[in-house]
Amino acid sequence: MSTKGGSVVLRIYFALVSFVTLMMLIFSVSDLINVALKTYVFKSADAPEYQMYCESQFVKENVKETEEETEARCARQKEQETQSAIIRKQQSLVRDISMLIVSLPLFFVHFRIVLRDWKEMKKDKEA
Repeated sequence: MSTKGGSVVLRIYFALVSFVTLMMLIFSVSDLINVALKTYVFKSADAPEYQMYCESQFVKENVKETEEETEARCARQKEQETQSAIIRKQQSLVRDISMLIVSLPLFFVHFRIVLRDWKEMKKDKEA
């Protein structure tokens, strides 16, 4: 399909879709690179920015939990935070990969038409 002789609206549509899908590609690839670098290269960059503070609590009225119970609760809380971080990272990867799968074909189809149209316009100007 070519937009030669077509409306200006059609040309703008193909250019805008090409631009938007290119931005989707850039953002998803950069986020994938970010996750990969934090996972494999700069492992400390993925560490929590704050220290977990855990102290003994009152279980019931004026009944304080024992030190073993406090340590067990703190260990469970730390494990839950670790699992939550892994889940967030995997959700980010799934989102980025799905954006790539959707935007890559759209970009190539639309940009190919825009490029073909630009080449035809250049030939017409030269002739």
